[in-house]
Amino acid sequence: LAAWSSIVSPFIILENTYRYELTPSPHTPSPCHPVTLSGTLPHAFVVKFHYTTPRKVPVMTLPLASAGEQRDRLQALYHLAVELSAQRDLQSVLNTALRHCLELTDSQFGFIGLNSADGKAMDVVAIEGFHPAADFYSHFHLIPLRPSLFARAVLESRPIRTDDAMTDPARVGQPPGHPPVRAFLGVPLLVRDRPIGMIGVANRPHSYDEGHERLLVTYGAQVAIAIQNAQLYEALTANAADLEHKVADRTQELSEAKNALAQKARQLQHLLSETVGVQERERQRIAQDMHDGITQLLVGALLELQSARERVAARDLRQAEDSLRQVREVVRRAESELHRIIYDLRPPTLDALGLAPALRRYAERYQQYFGIACEVQVDGQPCRLPPDAEIGIYRIMQEALQNVSAHARARQAVVAVRFAPAAVTLVVSDNGLGFAPDSVRPDGQSHFGLMSMRERAGSLGGRLTVWSQPGQGTRITLLVPRGLPALADELLVAAGAPGD
Repeated sequence: LAAWSSIVSPFIILENTYRYELTPSPHTPSPCHPVTLSGTLPHAFVVKFHYTTPRKVPVMTLPLASAGEQRDRLQALYHLAVELSAQRDLQSVLNTALRHCLELTDSQFGFIGLNSADGKAMDVVAIEGFHPAADFYSHFHLIPLRPSLFARAVLESRPIRTDDAMTDPARVGQPPGHPPVRAFLGVPLLVRDRPIGMIGVANRPHSYDEGHERLLVTYGAQVAIAIQNAQLYEALTANAADLEHKVADRTQELSEAKNALAQKARQLQHLLSETVGVQERERQRIAQDMHDGITQLLVGALLELQSARERVAARDLRQAEDSLRQVREVVRRAESELHRIIYDLRPPTLDALGLAPALRRYAERYQQYFGIACEVQVDGQPCRLPPDAEIGIYRIMQEALQNVSAHARARQAVVAVRFAPAAVTLVVSDNGLGFAPDSVRPDGQSHFGLMSMRERAGSLGGRLTVWSQPGQGTRITLLVPRGLPALADELLVAAGAPGD
């Protein structure tokens, strides 16, 4: 032993097992090598040597705990492990661990702090034996991780012990309202040799000794594992809850999408049926118009021609000339009727002159046919649009005015069209009866005209909104984007008014 300078890093292991590492003094003759001694003795002890010259070294043994005390501590450690293993909530783990630490060390109060995510502070997450004011914790729950009496346990990853914290050189003060700290013992909470926080106990009636320190270190190892398990459990529970919430939301979205698709399919089926019906009714109307108009006129022209032929044969040239004059008039009427039918099928003015003139022409014919005053207002610089856009806007105007004549009982209708760089806006309004928007069924079966107009507006990339109130008339607004997507999107959002 005379060749060794000191014994360092003594470890007292439970069940009275000891281990020492011997390191040579600078004065030890070479060669010398570290020596490790280990074994089992009846009682735990610590022995320290310090010498610089060869001499006989006295050995001093310090009894630390009796066999009964060690059994009590082992029993307490067992109960702590059992109780912590039953806890899943992090706060319950913290409170249980801190309560055991206070009981075993006979301390008045203590705390557990966990490192913040950025590693710059320690958050006091549990307090026992100290009842601060209501706002104390919100102001002082963070302990900066800087060289101080408390933070050294985390910064240096080793136990820190003092007999009087009030006079300790490492003390940097304490917040207002905190009780004086006298005897103090703090140990780091280590997970894989990395500190995640600390346990601090204070104000034991007598000073903390090495036995308390080793006991709290042993407890700290158990508590660190329990804290990490609780954190993992909470993270797993939170992730599971978040996943369940996302699955529920996604399931709801899929269900809503499925219902929307089913409703859309029903609407399209109904629209298809109604479209076929409209086509058939349109064919029937055209056939009826041709039968009642052109056919009758042609029959009349044939009769007049026959009459003229007979009069020519009878040498009655003046009467024959009258018959031919009647034939010419009938043919002109037939031509006008044919033009009317062709205009209803595809307005030539729309192809030749554009949207604004076609709207004016239709409004004139509408007023003549239905007896409802119809005014056309044009704002902005009229311009040509793509053919699909022009015929789509025209048909929506046509359908809106047809609804006015069929349902509104209005005396006046106004068609307003505005040409802007980003979009074309069409507004058809009347002073008729109006209706309650709530009465419109989502499947469109009660207002086929509105549904067909919306479908046509959607095919143009636009939006159709309907405003109406009983006794206050109806206003239909169509907005069709042109070539500036960003501005058009803003206008489409602005067009999403109540009643859409």
